[in-house]
Amino acid sequence: MAKRKIKATTVSKKDANKKQKSGFLKSIGFFFSTLFSNPNCVEGRKKPWYTALIVAIASCFVATLATMVNYFSRSGAAFFDLPNYSLDTSLTDFEKALDDNGVSMKIENGKMSVNAEEWKKVCKDNEGNQKNFYGHYYTVNKVTLKQESGAASDALPTVPTSETITYCDLAVYFVDNTTLAGKTTYQYAAEVILKGEDPNFSILANTTSKDFATNLIVFGENEFSAFKKPAGTETVNSAINGKYDFGVNFDLKDLYKQNMKGHAYDSNAMTAARRADVLASYKLFFAAAYESTKTIMAWQYTGIAYAINFGLVFLFGLMIYLMTRGKNNPFREYKFIDGLKISAWASITPALLALLGFLPFFASFSMFIFLFLMGMRIMWMSTRTLRPYLPQQQ
Repeated sequence: MAKRKIKATTVSKKDANKKQKSGFLKSIGFFFSTLFSNPNCVEGRKKPWYTALIVAIASCFVATLATMVNYFSRSGAAFFDLPNYSLDTSLTDFEKALDDNGVSMKIENGKMSVNAEEWKKVCKDNEGNQKNFYGHYYTVNKVTLKQESGAASDALPTVPTSETITYCDLAVYFVDNTTLAGKTTYQYAAEVILKGEDPNFSILANTTSKDFATNLIVFGENEFSAFKKPAGTETVNSAINGKYDFGVNFDLKDLYKQNMKGHAYDSNAMTAARRADVLASYKLFFAAAYESTKTIMAWQYTGIAYAINFGLVFLFGLMIYLMTRGKNNPFREYKFIDGLKISAWASITPALLALLGFLPFFASFSMFIFLFLMGMRIMWMSTRTLRPYLPQQQ
């Protein structure tokens, strides 16, 4: 009798294991079926609420992956991508000016220090007038057409007139904390310099300067900001903010002869090879300085993207609930939590397709792919599976 009881118990355990295995396989099959079947997504309302929550959390994470990776893979060196508006030439001349005049811009323990009197040595325009920034100047012979003397007011301009104009294609500031007065270098540049409120920087406020590129770098004691201002526009083309917290001490003037890690150049001074070396050193410098800023921004945008995606799942769940509130709607028995469950199960496919954001063509739209596809699926579901005249889902 005892042996028979043990045998019966053993059979029961095997049956339970088979049943459990069968249930697991059914769950896997149901999961994959929701990728393409809207009716199965609706059936997901019968699953436990915590299952739908796990699905929603996982889907939103997958939908955010492309955005997260895109932001974390950015580099400060990209600031110098073409077009760089002659930054290779202007930065090399800036470095040469620092080296020739012995102007030190040391970065030690995350802080830049510059002697104010030394800095004045390189802060002069092409006529020798004192400024409070280094300017890289060049002259352009500009030819315009004017009306012939005595011609009618509506006559076309036909007389060529030439004038020589001096422009600044790079301006470099050093602004101490006292001058910043609590502002960041980015704020100071945007609110003071780029608006033309600095009397010593009238070259940017000049109405003709919009026809030519003016790049700007503002170094502060703890961080810096750089701007590319392309020709033909008054708006900034590209901007970057970096900090000196990368753990390497060096003098900015040494970048004329070596990079920030102390590796000397093989190129001769004032050659194309030297300009390439200096630009490469600035790329290394900007990449290192941008790391902490990039990390903070990447996590911020990732968090925002995830919150938006999760909010969309909730919003579309609410939408499903409201769409089934009609007096004679056969789906009126669906509760609010049922709408949320349906939305959660419907989010899997849009989340997987949001991985298209890893492709270069879709990278700039990575934050919107999930929104668009999720909206399309819910619309498709509402016009097919949840149409009021369809038989009620059991």
